[in-house]
Amino acid sequence: CVCVMGPAGCGKSTLIRSLVKIYTGQNLGDAKGPITVIAGRKKRITFFECPLDLPSMTDMSKVADLVILMIDASYGFEMETFEFLNLLQLHGMPKVVGVLSHLDAFKQNKLLQNTKKALKNRFWTEIYKGAKLFDLSGIVNGKYLKHEVKRLSLYIGRVKFRPLVWRNTHPFLVVDRVEDVSGKGSKETDETKDVALYGYVRG
Repeated sequence: CVCVMGPAGCGKSTLIRSLVKIYTGQNLGDAKGPITVIAGRKKRITFFECPLDLPSMTDMSKVADLVILMIDASYGFEMETFEFLNLLQLHGMPKVVGVLSHLDAFKQNKLLQNTKKALKNRFWTEIYKGAKLFDLSGIVNGKYLKHEVKRLSLYIGRVKFRPLVWRNTHPFLVVDRVEDVSGKGSKETDETKDVALYGYVRG
């Protein structure tokens, strides 16, 4: 389970579309809901785009194996990012990688280098020294540059996950699809509905 988290407008959907293109070769129109791709013989990856409300962020902090934290380089860290990091620390702290987007907004190379260095130092302060940070410089045809996304996809494929003690002692249910399975004859005025929940149990 890979959670893509970041403030509004930082390029979460674009990143998911770009990663799906790398893994499947298919163009994804709309990155809605959890998207599962096959990344190897024994590896499936489910991408969740984390909404910015507190209940969703809490849910994602309990289930994500890998968190891709998107940072708008032209703006810097935002409040939602710090809130989410606090939730991650409460729930056992999974693997976190950073992704800097909107680097094409910088016209001067010196300013770009200084900004990247400052953001990297801040990121290392929040996570740990040496945490991985990827760059996404520009967008072509609605997706990030292929070689930059490829580097990130290779890292996702190779990353090793350590067992989290907190997770093993706190079972949690992840529902990634909800379907209304009420009979066709039922009227909308009825008080009750039959709903099927699809997902998996963690811990």
